[in-house]
Amino acid sequence: MAPRTSLSDRSPRATASPQLVLADEHRLFVDALALTLARRGYGVRGIATTRTQLLRAVLVHRPDACVLDIQLLDGPAIDVIDRIHARLPKVKVLVVSARTDADSVAAAMEAGAVGYLSKRQGVDVIDHALAELSRGELTIEPSLAQETLRHLGNHRDVEDQPLRWLTQRELEVLRRLTDGEGTTEIAQALGVTINTARTHVQNVLDKLGVHSRLEAVALADRAPHAPSLRRMA
Repeated sequence: MAPRTSLSDRSPRATASPQLVLADEHRLFVDALALTLARRGYGVRGIATTRTQLLRAVLVHRPDACVLDIQLLDGPAIDVIDRIHARLPKVKVLVVSARTDADSVAAAMEAGAVGYLSKRQGVDVIDHALAELSRGELTIEPSLAQETLRHLGNHRDVEDQPLRWLTQRELEVLRRLTDGEGTTEIAQALGVTINTARTHVQNVLDKLGVHSRLEAVALADRAPHAPSLRRMA
């Protein structure tokens, strides 16, 4: 992913600086990403280009999050994600990769990653994803979620799989849709603008792979976890 104009500087964050470890097989890319995120208020504690460097940096620095590509100079990093998740489960792993095939996405998420973005995305999106991860939410590009769910659906019974890709906010939006609430009511309940509420609704539709609110509600009703969905506060 080449640096894009969206990698513009921002003023430092006023809150405590989130600590990161970054890993990518391309040193120029990871250096540019580190510089840009540092200017946005992140504390970049370590940079790695190999699996060994990555695991060592995470174990030594114990960052809040790790941003990595699943392909490093010395091989795939899927097993490293699994080792990080097993040894330091509080470290959030966000994958940013040129590999967007369903196998790669599914393998990374099953290994313990809690976010997956393509390298087509700019740092604005990475920044937003890191903020979501810090709140304990799952973040995955909607198009990647759709493709991965279709792939998983061809291999095993995953009737309730679509719900696993939704963030807590999106689950709340889906719950309100099942209660028959419209965009204005959702916006008021969540304390956001109507445009933001529309965006949340569209993200729900995209991740579920449906084209209408009625289809989303029907899918939620069929999911085994639908009762718990309706009980959400």
